[in-house]
Formats: sequence, structure tokens, C-alpha cells
Amino acid sequence: MATTSSFVDGKPQASLSLNDRGLNYGHGLFETMRLFSGQLPLWRYHCQRLVMGAERLGIAHDSSRLERYLHQAREAFPTDGMLKLLLTAGVGPRGYRQQIPSASYALQYFPLPAVPRLRALHLQLCDYALPHNAQLAGIKHLNRLDQVLAAGELKEGYEGLLLDVDSNVVEALSSNIFLFDGQNWLTPELQLCGVAGVMRRLLCEEIMPSLGHQVLVKPLALTSLLSASEVFVCNAVRGIQPVCELEGLARWTLEFSGSETEKVITQLTQTYPCFSAQCFVV
Repeated sequence: MATTSSFVDGKPQASLSLNDRGLNYGHGLFETMRLFSGQLPLWRYHCQRLVMGAERLGIAHDSSRLERYLHQAREAFPTDGMLKLLLTAGVGPRGYRQQIPSASYALQYFPLPAVPRLRALHLQLCDYALPHNAQLAGIKHLNRLDQVLAAGELKEGYEGLLLDVDSNVVEALSSNIFLFDGQNWLTPELQLCGVAGVMRRLLCEEIMPSLGHQVLVKPLALTSLLSASEVFVCNAVRGIQPVCELEGLARWTLEFSGSETEKVITQLTQTYPCFSAQCFVV
């Protein structure tokens, strides 16, 4: 039984300093990870993205400290759920210039729903367009104002679909998107904006190739999504969720049995049981 649900730099506490650069400037990164049987099944992918992001943002990441804190958290938290990791540039004086010798690490536990359910999603096209910024593209930095503004548009029961300023499909609000065009799986290129998700990488590098597919990563116009035969979104907590509708623009008939999406989900859950779903609900 957990005695605390959060740690900051190895100490049981639930808040960051008011002088933390992550709070003041968004100068930091985060990873939200599945915790399964006391382990982090996709840690290698989360860790690699974290290291890349720290290099981009000039944060002095200390892998040995982090491993120590992760071990401490897994000892204290329940064995199943979600573990959120925040890496910030630490506490420092006022001003944009960084003058901090070391980073700060925060770890927080969240429970999962009692009964995992694989739900078909209804997407809503957001008016808010993601700006281009190649320096920040791909990494999971703490500044999520783009997503906050887009989420403010959403109707109840819908997940947001985000385009960029060139009207190309980028991602869903908190997940990456894949589409099947009848022959190939495709996912948007993320060189100018968007988050390169851990599940997206796992599917592209491990799961899809094991099924004989090579994912095409390329800029995708909205018309490509509308003409797709199957669509799903994915992230490292929920796994894969099929999409049944883009409001007012497209609907996908979910004949789930025998679909290409089912094959991918089956392969994922056989390899990583933590993403198993007990039922399918439209």
C-alpha cells in the first residue's frame, strides 16, 4: 500500500517550488507511463525521448539520480497504474537565462480505471492549428498551451483532432494517429510540430513490422484521413483506440473482427499484456 502518491527529488511531497523553471517558463519535460506488475514496460522508449528532450532544452539530466528515484517510487506506489515523471530545469533566480547546476525530478502516481475498456473514439476537428517549431517538435515539453486551447473547443464525448498551420493532420489531443489506406499504415510526419509518442514509436519499430507492415511516415492532408478505411489513435497509457467518426466529415464502420486494427491490437497485447482490453464498445 502506498504511503505517498508523489515525490520531488526523492522526498515525499506534492508541490514544486515557486522558483522552479518548469513552473515559471515551462522549462522541462514529462513522461506519462504505464506501471504494470511493478515495472515500466516501455521505459526504454520513454527514457530515450526524455534524454533527447533534455538535450534540446539544455537541461542537465542525471540518469543515475533518476534511476534511484524511480526505484524509490516503484517501492512506494501500487504495482499497477500510471506513473508521471516531470523533469524540470530546477530552481533558480528570476530571468530566462539558466543558471542552475542540476535538474529537478518529480514522480506522481495515478490509478487506472478499474475495468479497462477499448472504446471507439469520436473525433472533433479543432479550429486551433498547431504552430511550427522544429526545435520543440517531437519532444514532450511542459508547455502544453496548444493542447489547452484546443481542448477548450471540445464537445462532451469527443477527442480533438489537431492540424498544423498548413492544414496537415498532426495528432489527436493526447495521442498519435494512424490510418490504413487499404494497403498501408500511415502516420503523420512530426518534424515541425506534435509529440513523437512512445506508443507511436513502438508500433512503427516493433509491432507493425512483426505483422509484415512498414509504416509510412509522411505529411498527411486531411483528405487522406477522410478517405482512410481504418483509423486509430494511440498513446503509452491507453494503448490503441479505434476511431469511428470525425464529426461532420467522416464515419468508419467498425467491423472490428478481422480488421487490420484488430490485428495490430492483438499483436500489441500479446507482446505487452498491460495493454489488453476486456471489451470493445462503440
